[in-house]
Amino acid sequence: MRRVRGGLRHQLRAILVLAWLNGLLPILRSPLWTVSTLATPISLLILLTVLYRGIGMIMGIVGGLVWTMLSSGTALIGDAAYYRLELKFQQMIVATPTSPLAYTIGLALSEVIFTLPGIVLFTVLLILKVPINLWGALEIMASLVLLWYAVSSIAFYSSTLFTYIRYTWAVVSLLTLALGVLPPVYYPATYLGSAWWVAYLVPTSVTAMVIQNAVGVTHYSMLQISIAYVSSIAWCVVGTVLTLKVAKWRTP
Repeated sequence: MRRVRGGLRHQLRAILVLAWLNGLLPILRSPLWTVSTLATPISLLILLTVLYRGIGMIMGIVGGLVWTMLSSGTALIGDAAYYRLELKFQQMIVATPTSPLAYTIGLALSEVIFTLPGIVLFTVLLILKVPINLWGALEIMASLVLLWYAVSSIAFYSSTLFTYIRYTWAVVSLLTLALGVLPPVYYPATYLGSAWWVAYLVPTSVTAMVIQNAVGVTHYSMLQISIAYVSSIAWCVVGTVLTLKVAKWRTP
C-alpha cells in the first residue's frame, strides 16, 4: 500500500491549521467583515419577501444559503492568490510534505468558517419557516458539501492563473454574481421553460434544485434530483483533477 505523502496525520494537521489561520482568526479579529458578506443575500431575501410574501421568503432563504456557500468557495480565489503572489506562502508550503489537496481543503474549510455565521443564519431561518424531515436535512447537507467542494477546488485552480493580485477581487465579485443570481438559484429551474436543462450545467443551480425540492417549494422528479447529484459529483471530480493535475503548485 502506497504511503500517503507526509502522512495522513500531517495532512489533517495542515488542514486544521490553515482553517484556524485563515478562517477563525479573521473572525475573531475583524467580525465586521463577516457581517459585510451577508449584505447581498439578506438584501435579496428582503426584496423577495416584500414582492412575493411567503413563497418569496422561502426562495430567498434557499438562495441565501446557496449564495453563502458559493461565496465561501469563490473567496478562495482571492485568498489563495494573495498567499501565493504577495506573501509567497504557497512557496513555503511546497517545501513541506503538505499535499496540494490538503492545502486546498484547508483554505476551503477556512472560508466556510469565515462564512459560518451566514450559513447558521439562513439555516435557522429555513428551519423556522419550513418543516424539514431527517431525509430532507441530509439531502440539503449533502448538496451544500458537494457545492462547497466543487467551487472551492475550481477556485483554487483559478487562483493559479492570476499573475496580479488586483485582478482577483473583481473576478470574485463577478463570478459570485454570475453563479449566484443568473442561474435558477433564487427561482425554480422550471422558469427557464424548455431550456430548464441548462440548470444541470451550473453547480449552484443543481444545489438549489435539491434544496428547493427538499423544502417543498418546488417539486422535481426523482430522476431530475438524481441528475442534479450526478452533476454536482461531476463538478467535484473536475475540480479535483484541476487541483491535482493541472494547477500550478510550484512557481518556476
